[in-house]
Amino acid sequence: MRFLRPSPGCLLAVLVTAAIAGCQPSVGATATGIVTFNGKPAPAGVMVTFQPQVTNSSASIGVTDATGRYDLRFNARIRGVMPGESIVSLAIVTEPDAEGRTSAPDALKGIRIPPSYGAKSTLRKTVNPGTNVIDIEIDL
Repeated sequence: MRFLRPSPGCLLAVLVTAAIAGCQPSVGATATGIVTFNGKPAPAGVMVTFQPQVTNSSASIGVTDATGRYDLRFNARIRGVMPGESIVSLAIVTEPDAEGRTSAPDALKGIRIPPSYGAKSTLRKTVNPGTNVIDIEIDL
């Protein structure tokens, strides 16, 4: 039995492709963006959900960081979102306190997501194949 030995050029091409693609796998399309409330970046802890309007498609979720930026993921290991039209909803991530009660992080206390952007969202965004930057601007 004979094994093929890859050429140094082939190995270099594979390594460069892996470096360009990054270490985290992605599927379909990727989407990042900035959520703003009244023109200012949302605080850390706003959950952004894209629910594709295609049958049998999984939602993708991201959570804003301190600059309002989110990055959509299918799960903890796989970045991505299904291409096509999605209904986008926002929610405040809650944290348990010492007594087990949940509450919003301090920076998000007092912020109320309007129902048209929450569980009964009417916000729709189109995700194109490839890399997307989809900013979400909300007036509270």
